[in-house]
Amino acid sequence: MKKILLLLLAAPLLFSCEDYLERTQKSDLDEEQIFGSYQNFTGFIDNLYGKKLVRYIDQANCACLDMGDDVYGSKDFIASQTFPQGNYWWIWTNTWQNMITESSSGGNYGFWNGWEQIRICNQGFKNLHLLVGATDEQVRLIKGQLHFFRAWYHFELARLWGGLPYIDRFLEPSDNMRFPRLSFKETLLRIIDDLNEAAECLPVDWNQTQQGIAAPDAYLGRATRGAALALKARAYLYAASPLTTRIEKGVAEYDPELCEEAAKAAYEVIKLADQGVYKLVEWKDYSKNFINNTTEQRVVYTKEYIWFKLTTARGNSQLVRIGNIHNSQRFEGKGQVTAATQNMVDMYETKKGLPIDDPDSEYDPMNPWADRDPRLLQTILVDGVKWVATSNISPAADAYVQLYSTGGSGAGNGKDMNSGSGSLTGYLIRKYIPYKANKFDKQTANYQFGIPYIRLAEMYLIYAEAINEVCSSPTAVPSWAPLSAVEAVNIVRRRVKLPIDEDVAKPCELYTYGGESLPDVAAKFTADRETFRKRIWNERSVELAYEGHRWYDIRRWYVAHLPEYKIRYKGVFDKQHTYFRKEVVCNGVFDQKHYWLPFKRTDVQQYEGFTQNPGWN
Repeated sequence: MKKILLLLLAAPLLFSCEDYLERTQKSDLDEEQIFGSYQNFTGFIDNLYGKKLVRYIDQANCACLDMGDDVYGSKDFIASQTFPQGNYWWIWTNTWQNMITESSSGGNYGFWNGWEQIRICNQGFKNLHLLVGATDEQVRLIKGQLHFFRAWYHFELARLWGGLPYIDRFLEPSDNMRFPRLSFKETLLRIIDDLNEAAECLPVDWNQTQQGIAAPDAYLGRATRGAALALKARAYLYAASPLTTRIEKGVAEYDPELCEEAAKAAYEVIKLADQGVYKLVEWKDYSKNFINNTTEQRVVYTKEYIWFKLTTARGNSQLVRIGNIHNSQRFEGKGQVTAATQNMVDMYETKKGLPIDDPDSEYDPMNPWADRDPRLLQTILVDGVKWVATSNISPAADAYVQLYSTGGSGAGNGKDMNSGSGSLTGYLIRKYIPYKANKFDKQTANYQFGIPYIRLAEMYLIYAEAINEVCSSPTAVPSWAPLSAVEAVNIVRRRVKLPIDEDVAKPCELYTYGGESLPDVAAKFTADRETFRKRIWNERSVELAYEGHRWYDIRRWYVAHLPEYKIRYKGVFDKQHTYFRKEVVCNGVFDQKHYWLPFKRTDVQQYEGFTQNPGWN
């Protein structure tokens, strides 16, 4: 029988599971021993965690796929020169395929390997009856993790390729593999079914389980009830979004019924926050959501994390992977750099709480980075920011980020501009990069890196986006929750504190922040649903910048094909900052077919029930 796409889920991708079983068999463990012991079963589930979880931050595959208007890569970043031109076939035809699959060296696990993880889940369910001597709680913990990960990996695949078969049983090579594709909405609803089961089985806090009480913090990073509810909220929001309703009904609009379900799921997580399980970190600790300076050997995390990838890696080894993707001369001076665009910079409001094009914003085009939402300089590196200790640098001028376009020495460009590995936009990504992380100082040995997949801020923003489509106005509240869309957004904004010191040349760590919060959303934007919707979108973009959302968001909003989302802009300015202007750095291509990635042609040619995504034949 022909091996079609779904056989890739069954036989070939069985290899990793077979490898696992072979390793255990060499230790004189048979299948009953592997799945008959809670300890060994847990070891099997551990295959679902770790390196095969997609890393949105430090892996080139993920940086490539988040190809929205917020990033543009360096000249030697092949993906950044390929994806914006609409060549999505590149994911299958290039020699560097580790953005989708495992590389020949065994690293950079990609999205397509989610099928292997789904198979591990189903193998666990198949053998659950072999488990003996486990408590009811232990059985629930195993089932909850299996349900969660089966949903997680289906979701990661579906939001790239659209509707898929939902594989909820262990497939044998002799099984009929001719599964038709579900619609995108149907796939999401099946994901939600698994998440409902996961939420029933998983604990709110692993430290409150019997094994967690015995070993506090030993189970950090495992799936929880909050993580299941949060992913459920995200899945419902995708199902309710304009892209999905356009597919289902031909009209690009929100589905209010599904929006309400998204809001309810998000609110369940918010209630956990009200109970002290989660918390928005104070502004002074905001950067600790992404990087932490500590000498502790235990993993450090914040209470804003809901679902996250833990890493204990410290120092330059981890920074090289992150820095080569997000930074340039100020860090390493080489690598494939994804730089922030002027599009992204312009999304940050002024300290008045108004968009820069608002006549009341007090935006100064000759001093464009001053008096802005403080999240701008926490997220993006701009020209002239002090980044390294002057005492370690000669000449002292090298202590500052140099991203200017003209007016300098040599080729007339700043050190980070226009080289093969430099920024082409006039900006770099600052998030995840600690102050002094650069090729000069290398004072990085004690840093830990947090990679948040879901954090509490997103739940407030999901709630706001969803309930805005349900209630009569942005300020109205539903019958089941005392929280309006406007208030949910303002909760996120209020933890952002304005700096007293407005010296842009100083690194963010040296700012003095006062007690004044970023202003609430201005009343002029909260009068009606349509106007406020745009402010919610903007708030998501700046709060969740470079956390793996933007490209997916502009697609689910069904706006990615519009000109303003296809064109990427750069900032152009001289060393002395006597002028600033915006220029096109990339006039991208995004047509209807680009809302989904294509499947391999050989996969969709195996049988009629599995169709290629529209426009990719």
